[in-house]
Amino acid sequence: MHKRRCFFTIVLISSLLSGCWGAREIEHMIYVNSIGIDYVKGKFVFYAQIISFNNIAKQEASGQRNPQTISVGKGEGRTLDEAIFNLYRTAQQRLSWSHIKAIVFSEDALKQDVINQLLDVIDRYYEFRYTVWTFATREPIEDLFNAKPILNISILYSQLNDPEDIYRQSSVVAPLFLYKFIWKWKESGQTVQLPILSTNKVQWTENKKKHPTLIMSGVCFLQNKKRKLCLPRSEIMGLRWLDKDSRRPGITVFHNGEPITTLVMEKIKPSIIPQVEDDKVTFHLKVSTKANMPQLVKAVPEKNLREWAEKSIAEEIMHTYQLGQKTQTDVLQLSDALYRQDPKAWHKLTKNGELPLRPDTISRIDVKLQLFGGNLSKIREH
Repeated sequence: MHKRRCFFTIVLISSLLSGCWGAREIEHMIYVNSIGIDYVKGKFVFYAQIISFNNIAKQEASGQRNPQTISVGKGEGRTLDEAIFNLYRTAQQRLSWSHIKAIVFSEDALKQDVINQLLDVIDRYYEFRYTVWTFATREPIEDLFNAKPILNISILYSQLNDPEDIYRQSSVVAPLFLYKFIWKWKESGQTVQLPILSTNKVQWTENKKKHPTLIMSGVCFLQNKKRKLCLPRSEIMGLRWLDKDSRRPGITVFHNGEPITTLVMEKIKPSIIPQVEDDKVTFHLKVSTKANMPQLVKAVPEKNLREWAEKSIAEEIMHTYQLGQKTQTDVLQLSDALYRQDPKAWHKLTKNGELPLRPDTISRIDVKLQLFGGNLSKIREH
């Protein structure tokens, strides 16, 4: 009798447990890897990139890699959610949004209404996360999503899904997480520096055939919830010297048109000091860094080399500022520095949330460079 009671008690308790009745097998779901948003003739165009996971385990186990299959879905609608539901119609299995690694905006989609709709969808849907890499592009999103890394490496290790890896080796265009994008998009005094993702069809071949690869080719600047300016990679070199997270930027030092050396920087410490006087603000910029010298083309005195390198860095910063100043785009985040250090002055001097920029807004740039490395002995003998 006692055993029967125990048995029925266990059965009753078990029936109250929810269990995993609603769970689905992973092979019965399609995991979206990256999404893209375009805006064409008043309609949203939504892209979803799907990849196979066959190569991931093989890459980590050093096994033979097979060519990776990439599928790209496309939906259209008058709202972003309508475009997503338009995509659902042709999906053969349920789409999972919990593993998205990247969001790509077309240049036409960098509008306040479009971005606000995306952020609203992300806020409301529990599967989306905020640790997602965010990009802009000037190319067809479908072309970006179909670009494959060399050697059959998984897309998960490309600049689309892992841009920070190459940034640690060569710091030029800083990658941007979605949560940082949202913070800079909404906060006063901030300028969003959104990386531009493109395909490079020139530099790599595979089996003697051109192999398009991904590259962060520039930056789009969004200010006061508007797209203000997009600059190519060659014109935004000054940004890296004012980014405290810049890991390893490199610079070639020239004198009289001749290359002298290539320097690789470490431990960059920038500071922006606003100076307010008579309803006018100017900024004193300081940069200190250490530089390794992996290559020395021509031996020159250390003092000269240091001065030429410091001058080159200051010129890059000023050149980038001047390009932004022409369109009143705060590419160097000067407004943010004033807002944080003197908010009262910021409210007084800004117009519609933007700080007017003049040719003399930057009053001074001081760069302090310390050289180290094996090649120093050669120039010290000079």
